[in-house]
Amino acid sequence: MDTEPAASQFPPNFLAFLEENHIDVDVYNVQKDLPRYVRILRFSQKSACEVCELVQQIRTDAKCDVSEVDGVPGFLRIANQDTKLSQLRAYVAGDIIGMDVSSGIAALSLSVEPGDNVLDLCCAPGAKLLLLAELLAINAGVSHGTVTGVDISPHRIATCRSLIKKHAGSNKGFVRLYAQDGTTFNCRAPRAKWWDPAEIREVQLEHPERKGRRRTMLDKPWFAPKLLSTNYACSGSDLYDRVLVDAECTHDGSLAHVQKYERWGWEHLDTQVVNNNRSQSVPILQSQLLENGWRMLKPGGVLVYSTCSLSRFQNEYVLGGFLSRHAEHEALVEVIPLLQNQVAASPIWQPSCAEEWVGLEQHRGVFARMKCAVRLDPRVSNTSGMFIARIRKLSDVQTTFDVEDIAPLKLET
Repeated sequence: MDTEPAASQFPPNFLAFLEENHIDVDVYNVQKDLPRYVRILRFSQKSACEVCELVQQIRTDAKCDVSEVDGVPGFLRIANQDTKLSQLRAYVAGDIIGMDVSSGIAALSLSVEPGDNVLDLCCAPGAKLLLLAELLAINAGVSHGTVTGVDISPHRIATCRSLIKKHAGSNKGFVRLYAQDGTTFNCRAPRAKWWDPAEIREVQLEHPERKGRRRTMLDKPWFAPKLLSTNYACSGSDLYDRVLVDAECTHDGSLAHVQKYERWGWEHLDTQVVNNNRSQSVPILQSQLLENGWRMLKPGGVLVYSTCSLSRFQNEYVLGGFLSRHAEHEALVEVIPLLQNQVAASPIWQPSCAEEWVGLEQHRGVFARMKCAVRLDPRVSNTSGMFIARIRKLSDVQTTFDVEDIAPLKLET
C-alpha cells in the first residue's frame, strides 16, 4: 500500500496538522499490517503450562497466529488485527483484556516494586492502572503498596472504577481514585500502615481529636476500599515513589484510533485533534501535568512521561521545557531497562541540521540530556506510536514556578 490511499482519505485539516507537527503521513500506511495486542490478567499467578494453554485457546478462537511478546511479560500478539475480543473465550472468562503493548511498556517502565505508592496522574480509561495494581500485588503479603488514580472527568473515572471492580479482584484493595484536575492534584500518598487496624487504633488513642475530623472534598477519594478511605489513610504526608504521567494528547500515534474515524466520520477527527487550538493548548496542558507529577514525586523516585502522539511539540518540546526548568542535579532521564535489547525502539527526535537548530541553539544541552528517552514508531516497533521518558528525581529541591513559566520549549527568534 502506498502513501496516496492513506493521505487521500484524511481531511485537509488533519493533513495540515500532520505537516505542522512534522508527522510523516506514511506512518499510517502500516496500520493494516499491525497485530492486535491483549494482556493476560494475573499473569504472575499463572504457570508456564497455563499460559501455553491460554495461547493455544486464543489461537483456536482467533483462527490466526498468537504469540507471546518477547521481553514484555503477559502480553500476547494476535496476528489478525480484526479479531474481535468478544469471540475469544479468554476475554469472556475475564482472563485477558485489550491493551496495546506500547501502553504496557509505558507502565512497566516505572519498575514498580512491592510497597511502592504509585500515582497515575491521567489514569482513564484504566488499563495501565489495572496493570500497576497487579504489579503491586506481587509479594503484597510482605509490603502493602498503593495505586492512586486521578482523572479530571467523573465519567472517565467511572470507567476506571468499572474496570477495577470487574478485573482487579483482591487487588482493588490497593487502589483509590480521585476525580480531580491532574495539574493541581495535591493529595499525598496514603499514610504508612494504612492497612493495619492496630496501628490505626493506636493513633486514634494518641490523637482522639482526629477521629472525627471532617475532610474536604479534595481529600476524599472518589472511589476507594474502606481502609484506604479512612481519615487515617488520607492523612499521609509522604510523596509518591513512582508517578506515571501518561498525558492527555492528540492520540495521533494510535493508528487504530485514527482509523476509527473512517467509520465515525472524518469531521469528528477535526473536532478531536485539529480544532479548538489543540496544537497549542495540549503541550501546555502536558507541561503542567508533568510539572505537578514531578512535584508529587519523592526524591529518589521515578516518573514516566508518555504520550501516544508522534508530535515533537507534545514530546521532545514538553520534555525539553521540563529539563530547562530542572537542572542536571535535579532530574536525570534514564535508560528504560525493559527496552534494552527487547523491543525495537527508535531514538527521539533531535535537530539534525543547521536549519532545524534555528531557534533551539541555546537548548543543545537540554537535548543532550533527553537522549535516553525513546519513541515507538509503528513502522519499527510494530505497535501503536508512543513516546516514553523515564526520569529519576535526584534532589529534594522543590521549586515553585509561575503558571506561565510551565511550558514547552520555545523557539527563540
